[in-house]
Amino acid sequence: MATEIKTIAVIGAGDDGREFACAALRAGYRTVLEDVSDSRLEQAIAWIANVDAHVSSRLVLARTVEAAVREADLIIEAVTEETEMKIEMFTIFDKFAKPEAVFASCSRSVPIAELASVTFCPERCIGMRLGSVAGHADALELVRTPQTSEQTIARCREVCRRMGKEVALVAESVVLPEISQGA
Repeated sequence: MATEIKTIAVIGAGDDGREFACAALRAGYRTVLEDVSDSRLEQAIAWIANVDAHVSSRLVLARTVEAAVREADLIIEAVTEETEMKIEMFTIFDKFAKPEAVFASCSRSVPIAELASVTFCPERCIGMRLGSVAGHADALELVRTPQTSEQTIARCREVCRRMGKEVALVAESVVLPEISQGA
């Protein structure tokens, strides 16, 4: 039986990270934000305070990824779109997160299945993308891989519901490179 999501860790304080952190705070989740850049963290705090001053006071900052993920029930990776960095994050999540934690990625360029493949829990890996649903700015796309469990999807749908987001569930389609035929 999966535990209820109470704590959300957001790794990366750029645009997606700060939006996820703000939405999680507004939904009442304990929210931990981590970024390697102090200035990006400061900018995120200021942005969140500008959106909702009441929730910004509840934001918890972490100095390391390991510290951010230890108590989290849902970990949202929102780092730069660099394959190696995202894979490193999922490796750290796998090593330091709680056994029931869900690993989510905002990635638009790295397949979620590729990130899940470096973990011992691909069934608990999913994509979460803000504003991806055409025509709906306040929407969230959940991207399932062939290994993503129904329980993981249900837990993430509940988070989205509490955040007030319209949810679209999509299956990840991994496009394999074309093999050129001889002329």
